[in-house]
Amino acid sequence: MPKEITNDELARMIAKGFDDMGNRFKETASKTDTEHLKLRVDHIDATLSVMSRDVADIKKHFVYRDEFEDLMARVKYLETKLDVESGK
Repeated sequence: MPKEITNDELARMIAKGFDDMGNRFKETASKTDTEHLKLRVDHIDATLSVMSRDVADIKKHFVYRDEFEDLMARVKYLETKLDVESGK
């Protein structure tokens, strides 16, 4: 014959079930948060890689202002010496 369960025992069993479900939920939420965070970090890493390539490409075509001004002064000098009008 099955044993009778008291209200206290039933309450403990229900509480244990809720605790177990709460722990499982926490584990799942933690894993989901971790996976989401990893995806975000991977996305940021990819974005930084693209930006780094773009900056490197810009640097290839970059001329410093003092170099540009020096070059413009030389061109102006040559135009004056050769009596050539500026293309402006």
